[in-house]
Amino acid sequence: MSTYAEQVGERLKKIRFIFNEGGKLSADQFAFLLGETRDKIANYELGRAGLPIRVLLELYRRGISPIYLISGEGSIFSDNNEGKNFKHRISEKVKSGWKFSQQSMDILYTALGSEVDFSNVKLAAGKVEKK
Repeated sequence: MSTYAEQVGERLKKIRFIFNEGGKLSADQFAFLLGETRDKIANYELGRAGLPIRVLLELYRRGISPIYLISGEGSIFSDNNEGKNFKHRISEKVKSGWKFSQQSMDILYTALGSEVDFSNVKLAAGKVEKK
């Protein structure tokens, strides 16, 4: 069973996978946008360190719900204008058939659910897990 910090870290990693309007950011890129170091981001994602309030606040300002991060409940997108805009931009990319990685698609499908038709979406080239 994973610890609470590990669960929060997993949700943070999911956010990093879609933070570039549906595309994955590297840990370095994500850290830069949040005013953190890559090592700190790695520690948060691995559950070695708790997420500081300043990071939760910065993610909220960029459209991510702190409630989702803390509890795993509710929408991944915040209810502020940036969250609504972020969700809209990603939805438009999905509708237009933008290419996403399998992992990003799984996260987006969970986040957007039945609000968006995923039939036009293409998977980006690269390794795809066999099931």
